[in-house]
Parts: sequence; structure tokens; C-alpha cells
Amino acid sequence: MNIKTFLAAAMAIALVACAAPGAPAQNAAGQSDISVRDPWARPTIGMGTSEGHSHGSGDKPMSSMISAAYMVIENRGNAPDRLLGASGDVAAAIEVHETRQKDGMMMMEAVKDGLEVPANGNVELKPAGYHIMLIDVKRELKPGDTFKLTLNFRSGKSVAVDVTVREP
Repeated sequence: MNIKTFLAAAMAIALVACAAPGAPAQNAAGQSDISVRDPWARPTIGMGTSEGHSHGSGDKPMSSMISAAYMVIENRGNAPDRLLGASGDVAAAIEVHETRQKDGMMMMEAVKDGLEVPANGNVELKPAGYHIMLIDVKRELKPGDTFKLTLNFRSGKSVAVDVTVREP
């Protein structure tokens, strides 16, 4: 094999490897191409438990506040990416969830292995569907309030989002 044939074969292998399925969504510059549109969240809902339980202080009933965040995640890249999770200081736990019907009842479950955002497409997080669950929210969220979330993707990209609280 001469050097030209060897170099041509090496370049072909490199090009195929770069286009492998499951690669992060990238724009022409080779960077992830994810954006977020219309982020919003519900006002907090308090959730109490039976009387007699406490946070440890012995004087207050145990309760927590929850909320959910919604948005449209757009991928202008030519390969899919995957939302692996979210973080922020608004809640003790932040998880990607799906609401679906199971055995005739509506259930919320954490999405295992993340949520795919298709190439040249989008995924909508909306009530009664995919959403970001905010568990043990640290302060009451009222319409007009804002908070920050950071969305984390398989491609390594993190997208900071300003979320506005509003009624559904």
C-alpha cells in the first residue's frame, strides 16, 4: 500500500468516526447547538404528611413544597443530544420527570437515562408530559418570581435558564 492510499484510508476512517450515531448535537463549528425557549414554572404547592411527624425539631409538622418547570428545548444540530438532568439552588432535588398513564392512573416517574432532544428538532416539557420536577422547594414561588436552572446535556453542554413563575 502506498502512502497516498494509506492516508486516504485513514481520512475515510476518521470521517466515519466523526459521524457516528449518538454523537452530541453540533453546529458547523463543532459545538453543541441546544437552546431553550419559553421557560416557566408553576407556583409552589405545599405537601404535608400525617401529623406527628416532624423535620427533627419536634415542633413543626413535616411538609415540603413542590413545583414543576416547563420549556421547549431546541436542537439545531444534525445529531441528537440528551437532557441528563438539571441543577439549581431553588430546590433540594431537581429531576427530569414524565407524567403518563399507568394502570388507569396518572403517574409521575423520573426519566431514566435522560430525555432525548432529536437532531434538527425539539422536545416540549409541558403539563401532563415531560417536566422538570422541583422537590423540597426552598422558598415559596409566586407568579412573577424568577429563579435559575442549569440544564445538563450528554454533549457536555450546560444551558443556564431564567425561569419565570406563572399560573398554568
